This record gives sequence, C-alpha cells and structure tokens, in this order.
Amino acid sequence: MSLLKAIKRSLLLVGAATLLSYCSSAPAPDSRGATTPAVTAENQSINELLSLAADSESPQAESYILQASAMALAAGELDNAAAILAGIDAEDDLPTALAIEAVRQKAELALLRNDARDALTLANSQLLAQTAELPVDTRQALMRLRAAAFMELEQYLAAAREYTQMAATLSDPAQIADNNNRIWQILTAAPAGSLTSQSSLVDSYELRGWLELINVVNSEQNNIERQVAAITRWQNRWNQHTAAAVLPDALAFAVELLNNRPQHIALMLPLREAAGQAVNEGFMAAYYHAVSQNQQVPEVEVLDTTGVRDITSLYQQAVELGVDMIIGPLLKESVRQLQMMEQLPIPTLALNYGDDWRTNPAGFYQFGLAPEDEIRQAARMAWQAGHRNAAVLTPAGEDYRRIQDGFVEYWQSLGGQVVSSASFNNATGYSDIIRQLMSIDTSEARAQRLREVLPRNNIEFIPRRRQDVDFIFMLANPAEGRQIKPTMAFHFVGDVPVYAMPAIYDGRSDATGNRDLNGVTFVDAPWVLGGDDPLRSSTSAIWPQANGPVQRLRAMGIDSFRLYARISQLENFPGIRLQGATGVLSMRDDGSIMRELIGAQFVDGSVLVLSPETLAPGNADTQGAVSGL
Repeated sequence: MSLLKAIKRSLLLVGAATLLSYCSSAPAPDSRGATTPAVTAENQSINELLSLAADSESPQAESYILQASAMALAAGELDNAAAILAGIDAEDDLPTALAIEAVRQKAELALLRNDARDALTLANSQLLAQTAELPVDTRQALMRLRAAAFMELEQYLAAAREYTQMAATLSDPAQIADNNNRIWQILTAAPAGSLTSQSSLVDSYELRGWLELINVVNSEQNNIERQVAAITRWQNRWNQHTAAAVLPDALAFAVELLNNRPQHIALMLPLREAAGQAVNEGFMAAYYHAVSQNQQVPEVEVLDTTGVRDITSLYQQAVELGVDMIIGPLLKESVRQLQMMEQLPIPTLALNYGDDWRTNPAGFYQFGLAPEDEIRQAARMAWQAGHRNAAVLTPAGEDYRRIQDGFVEYWQSLGGQVVSSASFNNATGYSDIIRQLMSIDTSEARAQRLREVLPRNNIEFIPRRRQDVDFIFMLANPAEGRQIKPTMAFHFVGDVPVYAMPAIYDGRSDATGNRDLNGVTFVDAPWVLGGDDPLRSSTSAIWPQANGPVQRLRAMGIDSFRLYARISQLENFPGIRLQGATGVLSMRDDGSIMRELIGAQFVDGSVLVLSPETLAPGNADTQGAVSGL
C-alpha cells in the first residue's frame, strides 16, 4: 500500500465511527424541530440493520441505513456501501446530523474509489460547512476527511492546514503529539517548492510556524549537527507554537541520529563499469561536499566488485574491516545473494532490489532506480488529470513486458481501464504500430471492404481512430520518442495526451530535438530536472555533461551517501520523507526505499516542471508550470 493510501485510509477510519455515533445517539435539531432517535446497534449485521430500516419510519430508517453503510465502508465493501447509500435521497428532509453523515459517507466512498476531486467537492459542500452546532469530534472527522482528499490530490499545504486548524480543538497531550506527527508527515511528503505555491492558504500563526520549521529542517537535512541546532533556534523563536513544546517524534529523534551515526562505511561498487563509476562519482561528490561544510563524515572503504560473481566472500571481507555499515552492491544478482543470507552482521544498504517475494534479513535495506516507482507516478498523474481509459505502448521484449504488466496492474487498481496495447521493435514499424494501437488499421480495412462492394472508386475516406482512449502510456527513449510522437500526429492521434517514464528525457537542453516531443508529460528525478540541490553548482564544473541515465546514477550515488545517517530515522518513522536528488525518499515496510519523482512536460522544445494544480481536469497542458529547462 502506498504512503498516501495508508494515510488516507487511517484518517477515514478514525472518523468513521465518530459522526455515526453522534448521528445514532445525539438529538439533532432540524428545520421541523424533530430529533434523531437514539439507536444502539453495536452487534447488528448490515442485513439486520437494513431490515430494521425497512420496518422503520424516517428519520429512524435513515439512521439504520447509515449505520449499515458505515459498516460496509469500514469493511472495504465499496460497491455494497454505494448501493446502501443510494437509499438516501439528497432531497430528503433529514435532521442535520443525519444529512451531514450521509454527505460525509458519500465523500469517503468517493475517496476510497480514488475520486478525490469528487470527495473534496462533497466535503466542501455547503451542508458540511454548517457544522458549528456539531460536537468537536465531528468537526475533527470532517477535517480529517478533507485532509485525506487533499493528500490524494497532492495538495500538501491544504492538507496540513486542516490539521493546523484542528490543533485549536485539542487538549489531550497524546492527541496533540499525534496531530503534530501527522502535520510533519504531510509537510515532509511535499515536493521541494510545492509548499510556496499557495501562499493564500497561509492564514495562521500555527501554519506559518510549521512552514518555517520545515524550511529550516530541509535547508540543513544533509548536515545533522546544523539541523539539530536549527531546530533549537526555531523553538526559541516560535515559543508559543504547538510544536515548540511537542516536537514531532521524527525531529526529536534527530538528536539520537547525531549520536549514533555510522563512523566507518564500506562502499561496494563495480568501479570498472559505467554504472558503478557514475554512482561512485555521486557518492564521493556528496562526501566531499559534506567535508567542505565542516560536517563530520565517516571513514569510507571502497571495494571494487567488478567481475565478482559470489559477493558473499567480499561482503565478509568488508565486515572484517570493522565497518559499521555497508553500502552496495549494485548488481541485482549480488543483491539477491545477500537477500538470501539468514542474517547480516551489520546494516546494509543495497543499491538495487532483490526478489520482492523474499523475506529480507534484519538490517537489509534496498535503494535504486526502480521502474515501479516511475510507473505508478506517471499513472497517478494521468489519473489526477481525469483520464480513465489508457492505451499502452512499449518496446518488445520480456523486460518491457514486465513494465507494461506493471502499469496495467496499477492502473486497474486505481479503477482505470486499459483498452489497447502494442509493442514496437524498430523504427520501421512505428506507423503500423500506431495504426494498430488506435485501431486505424481496422478503420482502413472497413474502407477497403466498402470499395470492394460499392460500384465506384471515388469514395473519399479519412481514417478514424478509436475514440475510447483518453491517453497513451509510453515507454521510449528520446530517439524513439522523437519518431513516435510525430507519427501519432500523422495518424490523427496528436491530440491524445501521452505520459512517459524518465527514459524519454536525455537530460540535455536541446530545443530543436525536443520539439518533436512537445506535449509529452513524464516524471523524472529532481537532479535531472534542474532542482536546487546545493551540489549542482559545485559539480557542474567537475562533471562533463552526460546523458540522462548517467545523471540519474550520479544522483543515486549522492542519495546513497545522504541516506547512510538517516536509515534508522526512515525505519522508525515510515511516514517521514527526505528531499533527495533522485526524488522524495521514504521507506516501505520491507526496508526498500521509495522515490517520489517530479512531473514535467515538453513545451516548445523545453522541459517545464509541473505543479500538482497543472494536472487538474480541464486545465491547459502548461498551466501551473513552475520552471523551465
């Protein structure tokens, strides 16, 4: 389960029973002066509740119905919940509490069905805005629902604002600490720069203080000593702020990080291979940058794994050196060998991923440029833009087939459909492949049959593509993409949005060559898209310009160095994220590192980085772009 979905689900379940208990037991005035009858149905099944509803008068019947639908929602029976909720008419003259609960459940249902925009529309309805007469816990449940919807739409500042408003309603120390942790999770999940795009939302002392805290922490996230000092200075300046007295747990843990960092590291890479060399360049660049900032750095032993087939003996050699942590190896087969060990003597950050079906030994972490992260984010961008029917275009081959299957599986899990797919082998077949993908060849075949039947040869024919494709998910390198995209236009498919993986961009500023990719939306690492990483200026003169894959591997090396001191923080606080060169980094339950990349689009031969608002349905393609390359 993704972090966003986990947060969303937990927020909804917290509030699910709150409103319902109020609706079931508390008198609520309505325009007729009636009250909602008290109902106790703790042990009633859904069918029993519906039977009671059938034998009851309004509003008692609606109270039973809402209890039944709440049970269905809590059990994840979304179709059942939808059918039950259909029994309550929005025009019914219900007591206020019941009417609010009906709208809230419909909003929750929409969110669980991955329709966050509809959920937010319901959650922001005039009815739910009239909650002043409801209990505090009811208002809190509505705030959680809105926050969950904003998180699904990746509107992080708006989500955090809901929780900062909730802070004023809390008095229990445990609730305050939990609320602060949730706010911090949301703020750390936000991509760099996204929190400044909606300044109009910053309307309170609490929210302003949180934004300054995240800024000072992020500015020093690569130097733990200075970060801890910056947090202390913030507490002194914002001494009336909720978080000044109760720091988020992840920040309080920073002091422990400072005292327990690895002091001796072994770096295991195939240095005589291009990939190993690029990762090593990034790692060492981050290392020496830390030295230049007067940061304490570990001693590093570099072990060359080039040509090593059995990594376990070299791994044991690293252990015997007395290191506190091992970073590497890079090759997938080597990672699998470590993954099969019953136990590892020291924490190990592998720079690739093994078999996801294996149980990893304790202290085994995995970090790499996993295509699964890229697939899911490209799919999420398309979903948030309102697309539902996909066509899939990838190269032929088993590896690419796995990527195609991965997209199909994830897209269907969102609720979308894949209506067409095709694979290409070489440039000579692009035209035929596009005709097949969009059923243009079928249209042409129909025209040919007409010519054979009708007694004339002057039939005018314009090929017609299939109309049920909302967008095309494409995996292609820049050379392939520069031929495929114009071929789409030639076959009257140029108006269909195209979403691609990072491979479509070579990382170079080439307005002439990239013009053929105009309109393609893709995801990529912040480093490649020109993020504001402090290392960029210091390495630009050292590293020659390189293509996209090399840049991404260098960024991976940078992040592997920065992760060494943060592994325990990510493990102990799974909701926490780090702003990395390869993306926003967080840890899954199995110890693997997940990356959140940045959305971008080719416009007039340049690459524009996109803000989340850009992807809203109905927005122009480039509206909301925040920067260009």
